[in-house]
Amino acid sequence: MVPGHLCPLCPSSNGVRGSYAKEHLASTPSQPASGPEDFLPSTERGKVNLECLECELVVVLLQGEIAAGITYEALVQEAVQICVTQVGMTEAFCAGYVPQVAPILYYIFTHNDVSAVDFCGMVLSYWGCTTNNPDREWSVLIHGEKPPVEPVMLPEPDAPRLKVLHLSDTHMDPLYTPGSNAACPEELCCREESGVAATEDDEAWYWGDYRHCGSPPWMLEDMLAHARNAHPDLDYVLWTGDVVPHNMWSTSREWNLRLVRETNALVRKWFPDVPVFPVVGNHEMSPLDQYPNPGDVPEELSADWLYEELAAQWAKLLPSLDNSTVLHAAFYSVLVKPGFRVISFNSLFGYTPNVWLVQYSQDPAGVLAWLEEELWKAESAGELVHLLGHVPPGILAAERTWSREYNRIVVRYENTIRGQFFGHTHNDEFEVFHDGDRPIGVAYVAPSQTPWYDLNPAYRVYHVDGDRPGTTRMVLDHETYVMNLTAAQASGEAHWEQLYSARDSYGMAALTPADWQDLAERMTLDRSLFDEYYKNYVSGGDPLLALGCDDQCHQQRLCDVVTSDRNNQDPCLNVLKMMQKV
Repeated sequence: MVPGHLCPLCPSSNGVRGSYAKEHLASTPSQPASGPEDFLPSTERGKVNLECLECELVVVLLQGEIAAGITYEALVQEAVQICVTQVGMTEAFCAGYVPQVAPILYYIFTHNDVSAVDFCGMVLSYWGCTTNNPDREWSVLIHGEKPPVEPVMLPEPDAPRLKVLHLSDTHMDPLYTPGSNAACPEELCCREESGVAATEDDEAWYWGDYRHCGSPPWMLEDMLAHARNAHPDLDYVLWTGDVVPHNMWSTSREWNLRLVRETNALVRKWFPDVPVFPVVGNHEMSPLDQYPNPGDVPEELSADWLYEELAAQWAKLLPSLDNSTVLHAAFYSVLVKPGFRVISFNSLFGYTPNVWLVQYSQDPAGVLAWLEEELWKAESAGELVHLLGHVPPGILAAERTWSREYNRIVVRYENTIRGQFFGHTHNDEFEVFHDGDRPIGVAYVAPSQTPWYDLNPAYRVYHVDGDRPGTTRMVLDHETYVMNLTAAQASGEAHWEQLYSARDSYGMAALTPADWQDLAERMTLDRSLFDEYYKNYVSGGDPLLALGCDDQCHQQRLCDVVTSDRNNQDPCLNVLKMMQKV
């Protein structure tokens, strides 16, 4: 392979470590932007995208070497060296991560006629790379015509409510060691293997650390205990995935299954009598992100080992769960109460770091077709639905066709879907869905329990329209609770407190999609209101609050909250135009 700073599956080398660097390239205040057009992928602005060209060159040479008969072992060794010398990752990372993903790449290149443009256009779409392969275009069958939109009548203030806990991105690390090196060069620190801290400032804190560290088990237990004791009236729990810490270079089936079992046991311990609705995350898989189309790969590369364990563990959280779809690809549908259904789907089939999408991208596992069918049946039965996923559909790393088709489904079933709940980004945020210019839905993206990185551990509680005639099942308010790590380190004690209430902090009359769109537009004009949002967005994390959010960061955050479809830039452009008129 020719030297280059990008390889098809290597982490970003832009100075921000971790898998999130790849999908949140515009999340830092220093992201360059000068106007609305700068939020479009560079290839769509007519500029040369060097990352895409370099990726394509690497793929061409890789395919040439395979055709010339290079041994698998030599190929892996060469890739490890490129990972170290050109991408800039550590020897430990590259020596562990590359051999994990190499069998997948080798299988794809030896069993498929894949062009370099197509490969890079799929895997690096978050860099703005695109593909001209017509097979990447597909659509989901939509049942029936969209019925007339039904007006939503919100309840009286004293009407019954459901209280719902939202957990996400726990990333528990059983190897977390207080006092160890929190400033190591790896993707995950604060372990004995991280080495000796050079200074006292580099030592890992007890309750968790703002740097690249996982969640101490005792911190998670303290958080769950607080959630249980502060909210003894919880009706159910949403848990939107990611239980494995960020040691992506050293995961294994055994390690990941251990984390699935231990974290499930911890949640069951504190909520033995409350239904828990789980979701699969990208970190549950080993190697990271790589979910193949079921039945499309040999057994040694399949995800069956994970699905079987999830089915066993989730049955303990939801005893009435039908495991057939969990065993197929980790999704399910449950009738919670008469007229109210929760549907959990596997969004990793629409996540571009999943390189298996290069082999098969046309609705892998049939998950969107199944979701549409479930919503069609729910609509026919007069049921209202909450949807649960891990990866939000509007982020840069959402596969374009998958994102568009998911949005089509949400628009079609506007009357049926009354809430969407995601995690993955680690930030406290939201996404507004649109039918044309009209806001028609909202996705609630929960903050993470892990502080990885620069965040305070956090959890969220929703107040949902309860059991009454004409209930809407809409979220009426939500609150976020945090533990300030700086204060916990100074005092030696964990203290959880409410960071904010959505309606109180943002001055919202209600939490309808129109209200969230209105908030986004108000934040274009009112910088103090946006600063309040940004404080909550980072869960009050001291390092990020000290860094602040400059004008470019401000623009990107506003684009994030109005973008649910990777293909539709109009809502983003509209809010940016509003800012330019100020």
